[in-house]
Amino acid sequence: MTRIIAGTRTDFAVDPAILNLLPAQGSIELQHDAAGKVHAFHTHPVDEILMIISGRLNFWWDGGERVVSAGDTILLPAGTRHQSEALEGGAVYAIATQPPAKPLNI
Repeated sequence: MTRIIAGTRTDFAVDPAILNLLPAQGSIELQHDAAGKVHAFHTHPVDEILMIISGRLNFWWDGGERVVSAGDTILLPAGTRHQSEALEGGAVYAIATQPPAKPLNI
């Protein structure tokens, strides 16, 4: 059943760096991966931006590997093959997507 709960919280804020990831039309996904969670190698048909909010990921892409942590941003052009694994303590990150070949203004 749909319900609307009257506003009780007025101090909700989003980091401006995350707001800057929003495309002209679209959304940002927040992802929480528990330690050991693996996203096996895959690609996307859109450009993808990942901003690490907390924790650490081991991140692989064709041609590289790096441990990323809070504050790091990953820019993935459409079609980039990549994989990640959440390290001890897990990881939380924002994911924004947009059609390929558009400037990434972050």
